[in-house]
Amino acid sequence: MGNGFVSCSFLFLLFVTLAPGVTSNVLRLPSMDFAEQTEDDGHGHGHHSSHMHMGMGMGISNLANYDPTFTVMKDVQVGKTMPISFPYIDDLRPYQFLPREKTRHIPFSSKALPELRRYFSVAPGSTQDIAMKQTLDFCEKEPPRGEATACVTSFESLAEYARGIVGSDSEVGIVRSSLISSTTPTLQNYTVVESKEILTGKVIPCHAEPYMYAVYYCHFQVNTDNKLFMVSLRGENGEWVDAVFLCHMDSSPWSEESKSLLRLGLKPGESEVCHFFPAYDLVVVPQ
Repeated sequence: MGNGFVSCSFLFLLFVTLAPGVTSNVLRLPSMDFAEQTEDDGHGHGHHSSHMHMGMGMGISNLANYDPTFTVMKDVQVGKTMPISFPYIDDLRPYQFLPREKTRHIPFSSKALPELRRYFSVAPGSTQDIAMKQTLDFCEKEPPRGEATACVTSFESLAEYARGIVGSDSEVGIVRSSLISSTTPTLQNYTVVESKEILTGKVIPCHAEPYMYAVYYCHFQVNTDNKLFMVSLRGENGEWVDAVFLCHMDSSPWSEESKSLLRLGLKPGESEVCHFFPAYDLVVVPQ
């Protein structure tokens, strides 16, 4: 693999914590010197599949046919109850960034798959191998029309990507949903207790991709107004979730075959499309 590769024993020990939790206080990303160019972290494209881990808006009585779906902004009102699926996470390590110096010399490319398999001791055709290949292929696709996308592997590369969109002199930070405890049912009815809009300019959603270390697919819709909310939800079991809720206000560029539009019975441009974020995903905002 060459001298540039870091020791695998250090790779999984030296995490920079990306702590989820109640996110009324925005986690600030590190300052970067934009005069210095660093390695290319890869580029990801398309609409991310982690949305499929979230479910809401369908009848909870028929779980056999339950399918994740999206909603519209007016459906999330104080006092309203709806079924939502928030995945429980018992190991946060796959969602925590490694220091950049630990990953910058590891190739992030589908062309390097044979080397990556050997380095990570991943058997060809295994679940890990398939996930790694799918993520690399996804990150190498051309961006959809009207979007600026990137797959990022560190706080630093996340900050660089975000400041490339909001301005190199801007402060940027992260908002995330709170974690779900092991006692919380994955799927249950939640009642909206409070909904507060996070007043911000440009909103950059980032979604965790399956990989051997933390990789986030970030995408920004150019010339599109999105709205971001923090919604306090009370579950049937009495536990609370403070959830990030994002509304894409202009669906007109989307395909008529978009799963979210089909599930809502809408055509492109007829309505905004909204969804909750699980704790392992994040949203970058200017401060």
